[in-house]
Amino acid sequence: MEQVQALMKDSMAKMAAADAAMKTHMETMHASMKSQMDLQQAMIDHAQTMTDHMLAMSDHMAMMRPSIAMPMKGAMPMKKDEQKK
Repeated sequence: MEQVQALMKDSMAKMAAADAAMKTHMETMHASMKSQMDLQQAMIDHAQTMTDHMLAMSDHMAMMRPSIAMPMKGAMPMKKDEQKK
């Protein structure tokens, strides 16, 4: 009977140690997943920022095009303007 109790005690101690190890492993996995999700969110935010910047630059360039295309008074005509005459 004492032998059975000793085996049960040993088994319970091993199960407690296994539970503690499993809990630590699960916490580590959870922290890793959270870190991975944070990294992915940061990458998405950065991509969105870059997209917004590119759109703003595109809009800015579209507004500048008419002023760039406008010929200046006294400027030499470009070859394409000479062909029109």
